[in-house]
Amino acid sequence: MKKFLLICLGLAAIVNARPSLQVDRDRVEAGKSFGLQLVVPIQELPSPREVPQLETRNGFVFVGLDSADQMMRPSMEDMFNSFFNGGGRSYKARVYSFKLKAPKKTGQLDVGQITWEIAGQKQIVANSIPVNVQRSYNDDALAVSLSASKKSIYEGEQFYVTLGLHTYEHFEGGLQATDMSTGNDFIVHRSDLSNMEFKPVEGARREMQASAKFAWLAPTKSGNLQIPPFKFKYTKRGEPKVVEENKNMGGMQFHSQTIKQESIEAEATSPIINITVKPLPAEGKPENFSGMVGDYKFNAEFDRTNLKVGEALTLSISIKGDGTPGTITDPKLPDFSDFRSVPPENNISKKIAGNKVVTSKDIKVFLYPKKKGSFEIPEISYSWFNPSKKQYEVAKVGPWTIEVEKGDASAEMVFQSPAAASGTPSVQKQEIESLGSDIRFIHKVTGASESGAPHRSIPFWIAFVAALPFYFIVSFVITRRRKHMGDAALVRKNKANKMLKEKFAKAREALQKNEGKAFFAALENGLVDYLSNLTNLEFKGMTRPQMKQELEKLGISAETITAIDNWLEKCAFVRFAPVTASAEEQAQMLKDVEKLCEGLNRLK
Repeated sequence: MKKFLLICLGLAAIVNARPSLQVDRDRVEAGKSFGLQLVVPIQELPSPREVPQLETRNGFVFVGLDSADQMMRPSMEDMFNSFFNGGGRSYKARVYSFKLKAPKKTGQLDVGQITWEIAGQKQIVANSIPVNVQRSYNDDALAVSLSASKKSIYEGEQFYVTLGLHTYEHFEGGLQATDMSTGNDFIVHRSDLSNMEFKPVEGARREMQASAKFAWLAPTKSGNLQIPPFKFKYTKRGEPKVVEENKNMGGMQFHSQTIKQESIEAEATSPIINITVKPLPAEGKPENFSGMVGDYKFNAEFDRTNLKVGEALTLSISIKGDGTPGTITDPKLPDFSDFRSVPPENNISKKIAGNKVVTSKDIKVFLYPKKKGSFEIPEISYSWFNPSKKQYEVAKVGPWTIEVEKGDASAEMVFQSPAAASGTPSVQKQEIESLGSDIRFIHKVTGASESGAPHRSIPFWIAFVAALPFYFIVSFVITRRRKHMGDAALVRKNKANKMLKEKFAKAREALQKNEGKAFFAALENGLVDYLSNLTNLEFKGMTRPQMKQELEKLGISAETITAIDNWLEKCAFVRFAPVTASAEEQAQMLKDVEKLCEGLNRLK
C-alpha cells in the first residue's frame, strides 16, 4: 500500500491542481532504494512546464527520474475529498517517479526540496519531504560502539573507553554480554553498568540508545595495542515471510495467505580499537623515577620532631594521582638505621572524579629512636611523568631534624612492647640510697632454720623431677605459639579457608536477594583473596599476565591457571556489564568456583 506524504499546496495555488506526493512502499529501509512519486492529474497539468527537480538532503542519493501516465483509483483520491471537495471517480494522472537511495541513518528524515519551473518561473512544490527510514529486518537489530578518549598515549597513561548500545525497531530483547575483555595489555578499572539507562532516539520513537564510560585503562607496555571487540547476544524479529495455506471446509477449498515473522538469535560486536602507545622519553628522567604517569600530588611529614627514647615517631606520606588505576608505587625512603621500625601501614583507595580514576595512597611509617641525640633525616622525593606537559616532575619534602632525649624506658624494651612503653613503665628504676656503711655483715643461719630447708627433703625432689616434663611442654607450646603468631604468612594460610567461607556466604546471600553486582563482587574477591592468603602474595592490583607468571612460579598446573584466569575474566565482565546472568547460571558459577578453590588447597 502506498503512503501519502503531503499536499503540494504551493503548486495547487498556482495552477489550481491537486498534486500529491507518495512513496512506492510501506517501509523505507536504510541503505535501500525506493521511489518518491509526484502525482498530478492530467487535466490539471500546468503549461508551459519543465521537468520537476529534486534537491536531496540528509544523505539521500538521487538515482534517476521516470514519468508515466497512470489511472488512479478512487481510494487514493478519497483521502483528500474533505479538503478539495473532489469526486470519487477514477482519474488519469501524470506520475513523476524519483528513484532514491536511503541513507544508513534511521529515523524521521527530510528527503529534500522539489522545485518545478512553470511558465518560466521556478516554483517550490515541496520545501520539506519527511520520510521514516527504518532498519532492514536482515540487518542487525543492535549496534554496539566502543570509542576511546585517546588513540595515542604514553605507556602508563590513563584513558577511558565509552560503550554505546543502539537498539532498532526489530530488537526483541534477551541482551546478554558474552565477551567484554579489554585484553591483557592494560590495567583496568571497570565502571558499574548494571543500571545502564536506555532512552528513546530523537526522531525515531521505536529505537533506543544508551551510552556510558565502561572502563579506565592504562597500558603496561609501548607499541601498537588493541582492545578486542565486545560481543553481545540478543533476539531480533526476522524478515516477514508469506505463508500460504490450503484448507478444506465443508467440501470447499479455501486458500489463505498470512505474514509471519519469527524470532532469531543474533550477535553484535563492537569494532576493534587500535591504540598507539609511546615509550616514556629518556631525556630528563629522574634517577629515582617512580614509574607513575599522570598528574600527581605528593606530601610527607612527621607528627613531631622532638621526642624521648621509647616514644614513637610517625612519618605520614600521601600520594594522589590520575595515572594507572588502583596502583601507586612507594617513594624511596631515607636510611633509618638510627631508628627501629615496624612494617608500615598502607592504604590504597580509588574513586572516579570527572573523566578520570584518581588513586590515593597513604603510608604510615612508625619509627622508634635507639638512643638520644640529634638526627638529620634527608629530604624525600617522588617523581612522575606528566603526559599533558610532556615532561618529568619531581616533588621534594624535607629535610628534618629530629631531637631525641633520654627516656624513662630503654629503646629495646619499647620496641618489643610499644603498647606497654607508651604508658607507665611496669618496673620503676630505683635509686640506691646510702645506708651509712659500705658493708653489711651476713649473719650465720641457725641450725633450726637449716633443718627446715625444703630442698633437703625427698618429696621436694620427686615433685621437682615430675614438674620438669610439664615445664618443657608448656615452654614448647608457648614458643611455637609465638613463632606461629610472628609468621604473617602462616597466619594468612590458616585463615584462608575461614575467609573464603565468609566470601561464599556473602555470595549466597546476594544470590538469594537477586543482587547480581554484589554476587559477582563476592565471587571475584573471594577467589583473589584466597589465592593471596594461600601464597602470601598480593594478587590485587596485578594484571592477569602478572598473575599467571606468579602462579606458574608456584608450580600450579597450566590447566588450573587457565581456569582461574577464565573465571576472573567472566566475573569481571558480567559484574560490570549492562546485563547479568540468570539465577540458575549464578548458582552454577558459585559451585564451579567452590570446586576450583578446593583444588587449590595443596598450596597450603
